[in-house]
Amino acid sequence: MDLNDLTPSSDVIEVTLKHPNTGKSVKNDDGTNMTITLHAPHSKPYKAALHQQTNKQLKKAKGSKKIDVTAEELELSTLEILVKATKEWNITYKGKVPPISDAAEVYEKVFWIKDQIEEELNSTMDFTKA
Repeated sequence: MDLNDLTPSSDVIEVTLKHPNTGKSVKNDDGTNMTITLHAPHSKPYKAALHQQTNKQLKKAKGSKKIDVTAEELELSTLEILVKATKEWNITYKGKVPPISDAAEVYEKVFWIKDQIEEELNSTMDFTKA
């Protein structure tokens, strides 16, 4: 066994969206699967987004004896990481392929997408070579 065989083989992951009730792949009008490609958690772009959010919280807590973070702030922080981790997508939203700059709106309105993305991001061992 070589430890290098247990390292990620790619810096991106592709999430194929599944219908939240049926579990079947969600399709675009042209018949292709709706997919979202994200920077993987070990990649530099993902880590940069994570560090930015962590630093924001640490700066807020600086000089305080306790960290005062609300649930809403944590949810927004997670959303911002997902938005910045989104590299590209093949989805239909409001009748067209939206620009990546609309990721926050898409992830907030179609809330179940976040769960599917987070599940894939948490399965980092699925991206190893062996």
